[in-house]
Amino acid sequence: MKHTVICRMFWGVAGLFLMCSCGCGHEDVSVEGAKGLIDSIEGLVVVDVREESEYCDAGGHIPGAANYPWTTGVLQARYRELDPNSEILVVCRSGNRSNQAASFLDWHGYAKVYDMTGGMTEWQWERTGCVDSDEDGVNDDLDNCGQTYNPSQADSDGDGVGDVCDGDCPELGGSEWIDFADFSVLADKWGSAGGGVAGDLNGDGAVDTGDLAVLAAYWLGSCREEQLAAL
Repeated sequence: MKHTVICRMFWGVAGLFLMCSCGCGHEDVSVEGAKGLIDSIEGLVVVDVREESEYCDAGGHIPGAANYPWTTGVLQARYRELDPNSEILVVCRSGNRSNQAASFLDWHGYAKVYDMTGGMTEWQWERTGCVDSDEDGVNDDLDNCGQTYNPSQADSDGDGVGDVCDGDCPELGGSEWIDFADFSVLADKWGSAGGGVAGDLNGDGAVDTGDLAVLAAYWLGSCREEQLAAL
């Protein structure tokens, strides 16, 4: 009797392990369900695991979808670039590769993964191609400054606009350029706390190293978009 109970416990644990290793944690969604997720979840990451030739062909891809091909191993090599705390929608052509990719992400601890089972063959909404207007290697639909060359995609203040296009630059010293006057104002306000304090460039209610990092990122950069375009 004792032996039987132990065996049942063993196979129960083994079965649970096998289920987890199969990558059963993700949720299957139809194309309609996927469209609903895209429309309702702020910050949803769409990962297209088709090959680049498919992602960029005449059929295009879902706007904003990042390309991490499965078959050639790109996702397997670069999956750590994806935030494990983000909600991730995986898509492919028909749903086969996306299921494998979603299971792979399950196995690596990604807890909020959706698999679009119908694939792009059933997608009926907006699509976009691989257009790179500024030729910086980033498609326009993913580029935080689509008309200006900025391959690094630097966004020091985290507002979704790349530094080279950001018209909301700090001007603490009253000049259109970030210079020593701005650092002087920051030093004068260092350690201050409260809403609206001059020098609180990242809006966290305190003047500290976070604000210094923002200011340093704009060092000797123009704070006027039209002047940036003329440089």
